[in-house]
Amino acid sequence: MGKLTDRTAKSAGPGKHGDGDGLTLVVADSGSRKWVLRFQLNGKRRDMGLGPYPEIGLSAARAAAAAARALAARGVDPLAARAAEKKAARPVPTFEEVAKEVIAEAQARTANEKVRYQIARHLGPAYCGPLLARPVNGITAVDVAAVLRPVWRAKPEVARKLYPAIRRVFETARIRLRDEHGITFANPALWADLKAMGFEAPRQLTRGRHPSLPYTQMPEFMAALRERDAIAARMLEFIILTNVRSGAARAATWGQFDLDAGIWAVPVESLKDKKHRKEAFRVPLSPRNVEIVREMEAARVCQFVFPSPTGKAFSDMATVILLKRINSGDVKWIDPTDGRPIVAHGFRATFKTWCEETAHFPHSIVEEAMGHVVGSAVERAYKRTDLLEQRRALMNAWASHCEPANGRNVVAFRKSGGAPVR
Repeated sequence: MGKLTDRTAKSAGPGKHGDGDGLTLVVADSGSRKWVLRFQLNGKRRDMGLGPYPEIGLSAARAAAAAARALAARGVDPLAARAAEKKAARPVPTFEEVAKEVIAEAQARTANEKVRYQIARHLGPAYCGPLLARPVNGITAVDVAAVLRPVWRAKPEVARKLYPAIRRVFETARIRLRDEHGITFANPALWADLKAMGFEAPRQLTRGRHPSLPYTQMPEFMAALRERDAIAARMLEFIILTNVRSGAARAATWGQFDLDAGIWAVPVESLKDKKHRKEAFRVPLSPRNVEIVREMEAARVCQFVFPSPTGKAFSDMATVILLKRINSGDVKWIDPTDGRPIVAHGFRATFKTWCEETAHFPHSIVEEAMGHVVGSAVERAYKRTDLLEQRRALMNAWASHCEPANGRNVVAFRKSGGAPVR
């Protein structure tokens, strides 16, 4: 029989009041009370809280203490057993809950809007709808196969990204359930299981190259582009004449430009090869590009040089929509090698082909103008120049080549509802 009674438990003053066999009521100076059990395990003394009094009454505390002592007598740590019990009682996360973590982590690693959009779409209702609401440890390889099968052969470009994303969700879930719930389960998206069900590696993508124009058509295309009174049209012309990737131009802000020096300093975070660059990439601006930026400055409405109608940066769909509209007329701008409509990124191939066949600038200057990593790691370690002035000569020659035959046909850009800015 214990030493305490309900009356003494209620009235005991500050201090420790033993009930026997290691069970103690601890009363603080403030009057709060809690139960503590001292037990021995493998020759070491341990203390285990059993809860506050009076929420945990005397009889309940004795029962909990007896159960803990029984575990210790069998060599089982009562504290570890209680932690495991709490883990097991937690609700198992759903596929959607874990997918949100994977999406957030993947999006934090890239500034590419297209990549950020794709990971969210691949792990969302569009493709993973049947899995979203289900506990992750209740999903089988058969369930995963059912999600993948509709796109595996019909949309190999989706399959190549969807499958690794799904597999990553289950790997994240496997670790979470092990560490937070004490539950182990096998990843149902293992390739060995899918292969056993008849899956083969998705066929190679058919879109190995971006459709582009022959460089001989650039003056004619530039004339058609300049006929359009739209910010997206000025942005595309700027992209073509600088040979930058469209994402850098869409994110361009005013502080990146020194128009008097004719330089655009593209920040590292806007570059594709950010792992190999420590400083901004200086892009020499041709006179026409300086003119475009000054034209946009006269109509400045926000921090972005080429703002969307909402005052934010354009999405990657801006040039897609623009080129579709340009191609809706009588003249079709297509890649003659395969008949596909041109895309913005294809102009980089146009520029590279022009360099190789016509311009005859040194390879290192062309590659630097492409924004490519030039040379081995050792060569880059000794490099102390970005060949800015040599690239300026190259980009001026490119701008001259792209100039329409009549020399000028620039539409005066207007502010919304206003007069021409030039």
